[in-house]
Amino acid sequence: MKIAILIRHGESDINVKGILSDTIDNNMLTEKGIMQAQHTAKELQGLDIKNFYSSPIKRAFDTAQVIADAFNKDVVTDQRLLEIGLGKARGRRANEFKDDLYSGHITGKVREELGMEKWESLQKRVVEAIASRDGINVYVTHSDPVRAAVSYFLEMGEEETYGLSIKNASMTIIDVEIGKLITLGSITITDRVREYLNRR
Repeated sequence: MKIAILIRHGESDINVKGILSDTIDNNMLTEKGIMQAQHTAKELQGLDIKNFYSSPIKRAFDTAQVIADAFNKDVVTDQRLLEIGLGKARGRRANEFKDDLYSGHITGKVREELGMEKWESLQKRVVEAIASRDGINVYVTHSDPVRAAVSYFLEMGEEETYGLSIKNASMTIIDVEIGKLITLGSITITDRVREYLNRR
């Protein structure tokens, strides 16, 4: 059995400021972000979670620590869970890249012009991380890595997931062995999901 519970980090101060960052910086979870992580920890109670892995970026690691503490477990960092490489977008405000009609992700030629990590590279490293471990494991990462894993298992390109918004501290659960999405950006573990995971 290989079940990956992918969790986006809780709200951080740079989320509030709208700043893009892929570096191991000093950004902090907000009070709301801590509460989001605590909520997620409560939702995960009762599941037989083997290990907790995290992006080494502070906002993700701190989220993972809040959740893992509720299970008396340690957090192991994994470079493959890092935020997408932002290139020249690093440290800039996200609203610099919004057009008049849509907001959200940096895509297409703009991504190339900024020297951002290729989508296929992001998919490859995230999927390698979650496919390398047996049992039910938690992976705390960032919005784009979660979206990349989803797009891989749904056999979609990056542009085809443009409308997918991964909320802070939400849970996307993937049965890696059979390539099945169990939840997508959920903030609760329903009875249906709990039964599925217990059967596996």
